[in-house]
Amino acid sequence: MVTRVHVQPILAAVALLAAVGCTITAAAEDASPAASVAATPAADKVAITSVLSTYEAALNASDTEAIRRLYTEDVVLMRPFHPSVVGKAAVQQPSAPGARKLNIKFTIAEIVEMAPDWAFARTNSAGTITLNATGATSPEANQELFIFRKDTDGAWKIARYSFSPTIPRPQ
Repeated sequence: MVTRVHVQPILAAVALLAAVGCTITAAAEDASPAASVAATPAADKVAITSVLSTYEAALNASDTEAIRRLYTEDVVLMRPFHPSVVGKAAVQQPSAPGARKLNIKFTIAEIVEMAPDWAFARTNSAGTITLNATGATSPEANQELFIFRKDTDGAWKIARYSFSPTIPRPQ
């Protein structure tokens, strides 16, 4: 025989599960890429796209100072097979000046605003890398994840950046 003491906790658990299920379903619907992209204010999306375009140009120009200006002070860069670089001051020229030349193009897969001051962009890049000493050119392709934060002046900056190659590196 079920007593009232046992029924109340069961009813409470069922009500809690129902409420959590509704919350998870609503959150999942809100978190879909299409819903998130649509929710991104147009001005922010344009600003983030502009930062990515400027970043692409700075990488292709091997302009470390232009690259640094796009980072937050506490930026974290995560490259494959290397320790993380933490802080704008730690960002160095990736190789000796003039050692290599990138010629890449970013394609934006999505831009999602996560909060008023935080957003992420998922991109793919493709192009070539040329070793200036030999003139040898090889294909370059990556998938990237950028996390942006609005700076105190309201400008979007790169706060976190991680990438991984989508083609094998030449040996």
